[in-house]
Amino acid sequence: MLKGSGRKRRFLGYGALNVLLTNLVLQLLLLVLGTGLATFLSQVLNVGLGFVLYGKRVFRVERLQKRSALAYALMALVLWWCNWAGISLLAHTGFSRNLAAFLLIPVLAALSYTVQKLVVFRQASVEPVLK
Repeated sequence: MLKGSGRKRRFLGYGALNVLLTNLVLQLLLLVLGTGLATFLSQVLNVGLGFVLYGKRVFRVERLQKRSALAYALMALVLWWCNWAGISLLAHTGFSRNLAAFLLIPVLAALSYTVQKLVVFRQASVEPVLK
């Protein structure tokens, strides 16, 4: 079997779980909080669940590296900003913030997969964070 075979399918499956939980929290928080804080808190959940889930289950990294953790954290920060900015932009054009958040899911997922594949979980010889 080819290396990475089924990776996109695994990303979609585990990603769907992560996105479902993250966006459920986001939708609820948007009802009571500002966009910045709501997206930040939902992103914290996403990062906590995502780093280990994607590293171990999707990209099947044997040992998660410190470099991967830092790269994942930076990617999460950029995705949080993109989510916040995207929701704000779409809300200013007439979309509800909840619909805007929903519409951004495929864009953010594609960006996340690409960055994880090419940067975050590429193999490198660095000290492991988790075994």
